[in-house]
Amino acid sequence: MTIISPADGPVAVTGASGFVGSHLVRNLVEHGYTVHACLRDTRRADKTAYLIDIDNTGPGSVKLFSCDLYKAADGEYDEAFAGCSAVFHVAADIGSDAATYGRLSPLKQYEGLVDMTVAILASCKKAGTVRQVIYTSSVAAVLGPGAPDRPSDYMFTEDDWAGGSYETLEERHMGEDGKTLWTAEARAYSKGKVDAEKAGFAFGIETGIDVISICPFHVLGPLLGVPHDAVWQHRLGLALKGESKMEERGNMAWNIIDVRDIAQAQRLAAESDVATNGSRYCLVAHDESGEPTGDEFLDLVQELFPNHNVCGGFRPEPTDRRARCRCTKAINELGLKPRSARETLRDTGNSLIELGIVPESS
Repeated sequence: MTIISPADGPVAVTGASGFVGSHLVRNLVEHGYTVHACLRDTRRADKTAYLIDIDNTGPGSVKLFSCDLYKAADGEYDEAFAGCSAVFHVAADIGSDAATYGRLSPLKQYEGLVDMTVAILASCKKAGTVRQVIYTSSVAAVLGPGAPDRPSDYMFTEDDWAGGSYETLEERHMGEDGKTLWTAEARAYSKGKVDAEKAGFAFGIETGIDVISICPFHVLGPLLGVPHDAVWQHRLGLALKGESKMEERGNMAWNIIDVRDIAQAQRLAAESDVATNGSRYCLVAHDESGEPTGDEFLDLVQELFPNHNVCGGFRPEPTDRRARCRCTKAINELGLKPRSARETLRDTGNSLIELGIVPESS
């Protein structure tokens, strides 16, 4: 195991301007770290303003580096990683900025997740000072499709890989036509996260640099800037605006984790005397209240924001189906004290209103 602290020198964060990345930078700076914040374009004021605010607040500090994830194999991160004791690899292209960078193909996404993670690990080794990598994976690498022998109330854990209990991942993802859906094109994100984690753990065995995975589920929490209006935060914003687009996913089962808790867990994992190469931590709900069904989720949002006509009054049919996975390991091993889903939803919604993304009432 490897334990780091601010005294060990700077740490680097890839994807530092993103939702998870920026909260991680803030948490590290609040605990005295010097952070090399890597983002695609440091000239974009909309994606650097909150990082500059974090730097000004201290007590740690932030140094910005322009690093294009897709140029990682060309040594794009070498300068940023130089002298760092740890690297928090958060960057992942999920196609949320298509207007600026173009539409993301599945194979391009897979390349960013796997090939570029391998290249980033090579830059970590080249630095000669990096002793630890904390990789932001996803529960997509844990859940995947179910299997006939899995009960509906099965509780997924860090021991699961892409769901199911067949002999191979290909069998777990077999379509009705007998063809595997477990390909980079058909399952770019989930396959990419699985392959990146396994490549990282193999790298750790080979080099002695510990690679630890963090696997979040439905990430919500306060937005630090307008660029964070994406993914699940955006979906909540649509609901608060009175749009019924939640119906697109049917009665979706939620599993809520606060972005601030993910940031905390990543730092705690880096400072842990328990986490080691190959350790995985699901950053997910800590009890059933964080696993609401679709109708329960919307009812809770309506309760928290009574001045908004949530989803225009749309409610899916009640169901008892839940997305079952708990952050018990992070609580027990890292000492994480997660927030309630109610607090997370409240703070997410308030930040959407404060940033002008959602009106004060609908």
